[in-house]
Amino acid sequence: MITALHKGIFSPFVTALIEAACVVAYFGFLRCGELTVNTDFDASCNLCLEDITFEEDYAILHLKTSKTDPFRSGVNIYLFKNNTSVCPVKSLIRYLDVRRSRFSIACNSSPLFVMENGEALTRTFFINHVRSILEIIGLNPSNYNGHSFRIGAATSVASKIEDHLIKILGRWSSECYTRYIHTPKSTIKQAQLALISD
Repeated sequence: MITALHKGIFSPFVTALIEAACVVAYFGFLRCGELTVNTDFDASCNLCLEDITFEEDYAILHLKTSKTDPFRSGVNIYLFKNNTSVCPVKSLIRYLDVRRSRFSIACNSSPLFVMENGEALTRTFFINHVRSILEIIGLNPSNYNGHSFRIGAATSVASKIEDHLIKILGRWSSECYTRYIHTPKSTIKQAQLALISD
């Protein structure tokens, strides 16, 4: 997706925005509603500029509210540098640089992710742009929704890290995270073959 995004299918601003939103959503195991707005922006619950801080080798994204935080105590999501083309820290810095060049004056309570018109990133705008990219790279966009980054992140690490770490990364308190993990048919086949091996 990121490679296709950099081929100039959108404006430089939208490219930086969508890249940062996608990469942060993936590495942060975010729900679409945690980085976008449905209608109006509300600084008391939506992501603001003040909700991102940078340290030497990571960024901290502070979610003021989320589905798994009924008391609105907030949670910090740590996004570490990974020195790849999909580094969440580099993507955020790149986006914020482009954002500053377009909107030089912004207060800390301004939306973190904004569209070209300066308004908060909406779910519709985000999903439509992600689906456009998916179509360009030959994937069926109707198979993807607002939880796809969360699902993709959980599925990607399912065979690589311990279950309790998946729960921590995704902020799950129960075993429901297992519903997000898509097991390939080849893995199921291997499991069945293991049943008959000596």
